[in-house]
Amino acid sequence: MMAYNYQNSAKQFDQKFNFNKSEQLALNNGFKVVLDASAYNGRYFIKDGRKWIHNISALKRQFCITDNSKLEQMGYHIDAYFETH
Repeated sequence: MMAYNYQNSAKQFDQKFNFNKSEQLALNNGFKVVLDASAYNGRYFIKDGRKWIHNISALKRQFCITDNSKLEQMGYHIDAYFETH
């Protein structure tokens, strides 16, 4: 895994990756790209040690859980999701 500071070399990074709307929202909210071959689209976004959530309903289904606090315990940024969606 490699953290990438998008803000410092945005032009170079943009040439390599196309960000969807949710990914752009993560970047605009201070999350950094982490390249990870096992992640969806080969990358995830992290801020303050917690991961960006693209779709909370789909994430809960993936892990077969109903409680947001479980996602928080798993390292997802619940507050950022509800502040931006």
